[in-house]
Amino acid sequence: MQTKSKNKVSNLLRREAERRGATVLPYAPEEIYIDPCNACDLRCTFCPQSNWGSRKRGLMSEELFLKAIEEAASLRPRRINLFCYGESLLHKKISDMVRLATDKGLWVRIHTNAKTLNAEKAKKLIESGLSEIRFSFDTADKEIYNKLRVRSDFDVVLKNIHEFIRIKQELGAGNPVVNLQEMIPYQPGKAACNTDKYKALFKGCDVNFTARHLHNFAGASKEKEFATHESTGSSPCRQLYKRLVVTFDGKIHACCLDAEGFNIIGDLSKGDTIASSWNSEAMQRLRHLTYTHQLDGLKPCDSCDQLRQNRKPMSLKKRLLASILWKSAAGKKK
Repeated sequence: MQTKSKNKVSNLLRREAERRGATVLPYAPEEIYIDPCNACDLRCTFCPQSNWGSRKRGLMSEELFLKAIEEAASLRPRRINLFCYGESLLHKKISDMVRLATDKGLWVRIHTNAKTLNAEKAKKLIESGLSEIRFSFDTADKEIYNKLRVRSDFDVVLKNIHEFIRIKQELGAGNPVVNLQEMIPYQPGKAACNTDKYKALFKGCDVNFTARHLHNFAGASKEKEFATHESTGSSPCRQLYKRLVVTFDGKIHACCLDAEGFNIIGDLSKGDTIASSWNSEAMQRLRHLTYTHQLDGLKPCDSCDQLRQNRKPMSLKKRLLASILWKSAAGKKK
């Protein structure tokens, strides 16, 4: 993974790009999603999987994955996310994919619901060199969990997560870093914080905890309790300045919230590259429209709550540093 200082530089460059409303970026994406499988075994109430439209589901071929990971590695992103719209553990070659990516010196993260994470899969993932794993284990409340995560089972998933942690310890492995994500019902003006009840489920375990309010998946979420944010203003789309998605069939989505593929900016199967798609005409247009908030008819952006939240501005010191970094990066791009 990049050093903290490099990450800070990346963050400042991105914030400056957002502030300027830049359409052509002098830096590569910080994160690249490569989605091995856009199918899922669950039908969570808050997820686009529960009201999927015309987009077909499938598994990424080995040939396409090799092409995607070669291109991604050449851009040296902060991390590779081997997931996006589906459940990656449904792909039988997922551990091999992780190994191919980590062998190139990439920081590789998987986000999983852990429903099918048995001991064999756990051992293979740990031994593959996986850098980070995040478990979508939303709440310590069994009833709420089973209501939100349709087709899942609170007890089974909790057991699977503990088994994964045990196997990692047994193997003496430093990685993957284990993150547990708790979802907190949205309350205006209140930050999301982990509950004591949630932390108690993993007492004594070597894990990191995160808490967040669930966004509305660009209007695709139907879970009102967890995904209703009040509009507090407007902001540029952070997604378009930070990351993109390579789907199982090679199409490149501009945004990780665009499960339907309304905004496809490239296609690896048709000769496009990740690098060329990052600053393609289609991507430049999206950056301009979202920065200027010309959202009418622009799906799924017209329904996305992420564009209707005020962001805390950078301090003057950071603004000045970001401006210097931007001029330097832009000059090198030329």
